[in-house]
Amino acid sequence: MAQIPKSVRRTLTDRLETHARTAWSERCARVDVRFWGEYAYIDAVTSDPWISPTATKEEKEQIRQTPTKLCRLTWTGDPDSWGYAFYKYSDERYEPSISLDGSFVGSPEACFDTSAQVYLQ
Repeated sequence: MAQIPKSVRRTLTDRLETHARTAWSERCARVDVRFWGEYAYIDAVTSDPWISPTATKEEKEQIRQTPTKLCRLTWTGDPDSWGYAFYKYSDERYEPSISLDGSFVGSPEACFDTSAQVYLQ
């Protein structure tokens, strides 16, 4: 598949930022979207991460700024239907997966929600 068009990149980023602000505002401070070829990599910075009481001030700030990898979306040519791959911390890989609606493809928001249900709760 070809690279994701620039206009789609902007729209995807806007959609995910809006969705995180409205549906995940208590748990998600920021969404980061990176692009590489046909893929969009979605990360989130949590609003209130767990921090050890013994952490230094610098460690606390680093934890607050470190994004959580959520998923990878694959461009299918349809801005409302993306391939979905869940990020697995156990082996640090993206695994093609089904989203909450039971499909291997879904809207960007549904894919975000599927991973957020695990990593942002």
